[in-house]
Amino acid sequence: MKILLFGVRTPLVVDYEETCSRLGIEVIAGVSVNGTPRMLDPSRVVAFDKLASTDLNVPFISCAFSSTRRKELCALALSAGLHVADALVDPNAVLPKSIRVGEGTFINAGVVIGGSSFVGEHVLINRAVSIGHHSLIGDYVSIGPGATLASNIRIAEGAVIGAGAVILPNMQIGKDAVVGAGALVRQSVGDGVFVVGNPAVEKPLNREKSSLNTTGEE
Repeated sequence: MKILLFGVRTPLVVDYEETCSRLGIEVIAGVSVNGTPRMLDPSRVVAFDKLASTDLNVPFISCAFSSTRRKELCALALSAGLHVADALVDPNAVLPKSIRVGEGTFINAGVVIGGSSFVGEHVLINRAVSIGHHSLIGDYVSIGPGATLASNIRIAEGAVIGAGAVILPNMQIGKDAVVGAGALVRQSVGDGVFVVGNPAVEKPLNREKSSLNTTGEE
């Protein structure tokens, strides 16, 4: 099997490469939209504006922590005539047979997901995340390393869960909501709301100055 990594300015691209190596998947190239790539082998990087002149025709997966940027990269790749790869699941993750995972999703090493759960398309689940049974993770969600999601969690499209956050059972996280790193979520979070702290409370969020700003990131 072969794959194309689309968006290689994020440090996470090394994790994508290492998971591919463990799975025996050949990374044909990495596509850089602009800026300095961070692949282990820069000689394999193809600039996006040069992509049309190549004969690359392998499935891609978009690489970025930001949900917004991952969606942008996916749209660019599709506009270039590429097709989405199946989910990329590290062999050191633990997934029962009763769950479903959408295409273009990346599940990093050490992730554990409970039974009868659903993970959407183009989701990023970073290292050592734990997700309880009967949970639903929407498209383009980003979950930072070490986050713990209890059972029966609903996370809507584009939400971001920070590193080490804890979400108690039966909570709902709204579309494009942000749960800050280390937050303890004891109440459901609405669409576009930013919560932080223990217990988590709503705070204003300047997306232009936060780490969610996609300027300069892939």
